[in-house]
Amino acid sequence: MTFRTQFEKELEELKLSLIKMGDLVIKNIHLSLHSFIDMNTDLADKIIKDDKLVNQLEYDIEKECMRIILREQPVAKDLRLITSVLKMITDLERIGDHAADISKLTIFMEKNNKPFVVKQVHKMADASEDMIKMALESFVNQDQTIALKVIESDDIVDDYFTEVQKSVADAIRQNNIDADYAIYLMMVAKYLERIGDHAVNIAEWVIFSILGHHRN
Repeated sequence: MTFRTQFEKELEELKLSLIKMGDLVIKNIHLSLHSFIDMNTDLADKIIKDDKLVNQLEYDIEKECMRIILREQPVAKDLRLITSVLKMITDLERIGDHAADISKLTIFMEKNNKPFVVKQVHKMADASEDMIKMALESFVNQDQTIALKVIESDDIVDDYFTEVQKSVADAIRQNNIDADYAIYLMMVAKYLERIGDHAVNIAEWVIFSILGHHRN
């Protein structure tokens, strides 16, 4: 096996580790929302514990990146890719934190007898998850077009957030929602909005890995 072949194998393994971390945080986002909607504290507790797995993956990937940089001394393009991975795992770790934060809200609320369903919250979660998936896909395929779609999709998540705000405000005026639940529901929506922002960050680092300059 030549030096370059071995190096490319290491880079592919790095990408696979990143995908594994991404899949875990996407799953945790999905389940954390369900834990809140259903007031399922057992599920919420599991997600909070699983966040340690996300943190461990971040540590393992960071360690591997540094090992590759020190041992292989990669050329500019490869170094950009590895640097991008280091930046992306930070955003993935923060996304994992937000999933845990949503689960903590479930535990704080305990069993609420007056849940209020806002369909846009589910749409926010779906859109945010799709953004993360696309961002990771754009990285694996080094596809700038997909990365740009992720950035554009942030407006969709922001629009859903505005709709959630309006729905909750209307429900408060009509006395159709418990005050504490309204506050926590808006916090959930805010976390989902931030998750969308982190997906945009990942997409921007993908573009950096391809072009050599950061979008901002």
